[in-house]
Amino acid sequence: MDENLIYMILGIIATIIVGYYGIKYTSKQKNKTSLLYFENSCISLFKSVVRDLDELEIRYKGTTVTENLISYKGTFFNSGNVDIDKNLIHKPLNIILPENYEWKKVKIIDKSEGINISFTEQPDKLEFSWDILKENEFFTFDSVIEYKPIQNSDSKFENWKITSNLSNKIDFTQRITNLKSIDKEFIPTKPKSILKQVILSLYLFAFAIFGLYLSAGQFVFPDFKTIYEVKIDSTYSYVTLENENENLMNLINLEGDKIKELSVNEINHNILTGKIKTQKDDLSYWGLIGGGILAALVLFILITITNNYISDKNLYNKINQIADKYDSGGIKDISLPPKLNLPFD
Repeated sequence: MDENLIYMILGIIATIIVGYYGIKYTSKQKNKTSLLYFENSCISLFKSVVRDLDELEIRYKGTTVTENLISYKGTFFNSGNVDIDKNLIHKPLNIILPENYEWKKVKIIDKSEGINISFTEQPDKLEFSWDILKENEFFTFDSVIEYKPIQNSDSKFENWKITSNLSNKIDFTQRITNLKSIDKEFIPTKPKSILKQVILSLYLFAFAIFGLYLSAGQFVFPDFKTIYEVKIDSTYSYVTLENENENLMNLINLEGDKIKELSVNEINHNILTGKIKTQKDDLSYWGLIGGGILAALVLFILITITNNYISDKNLYNKINQIADKYDSGGIKDISLPPKLNLPFD
């Protein structure tokens, strides 16, 4: 078999292999089970509102609250592309409070249309159940949590760290098929700007074009070399000339083999017939194989990054719409009566 054909086949095979694994990787990414949790708000009612107003008291179910109460909202969002139904759930989703915190009241305040959500409440955990949570569907719960400080504890912790401790140490348990863990974020990070994405895409695209130039470019933009007719021992043949040093030149036949080494004067006066012609350069098989693999890999990376950017952008916009509903945004103006009754009362 012709050597050129062998190298060409190897290049095609290498490209097919890279393409196969690229498609396989993309196929795996298509089936992604993911559950995102983000905190809408975590506000210490007792410390933020009551401590500076001696005449104000919080009452819960008719009883004055003298400990720390926290208003806490959170959202679960199916950020994957697989519907999470009962068949995938071997142990329901549980949200676990840190030590010294207790749920006092919980209710579902928002959810995607058609979802049936139920929960079981215990002092230190909530267990959520649903029939099916489809892609991009969500539910939001509101709650009141009581913090019971340890006797003789550090007052600084009670004053300013009560909410951050809750946010950092709240935990989850579940046994859902292909769901390794819950993605916990306050609010997902905003994707980079479209300008940065375009610059990155152009940068990768330039590498892909370079790879295509090294491989397919050899057929589209071939290089040519000049060959000379020579007469050696009464035999006429065409050769290329390569410098060995300042005074010597090598005669290279069309197969690439060195056939003779002569001085410049000998070549000029003895063997050159004066006939020249051009010939297309042989293919660079390293360029064909390496360039093809480079182009395939970079194009695959470019497509993957672009697809992920679009997915992340859409996900961020959807979650932001949900988060904006319950954004506390701080307290701009407070005008309170002497008694504050909780909405769960």
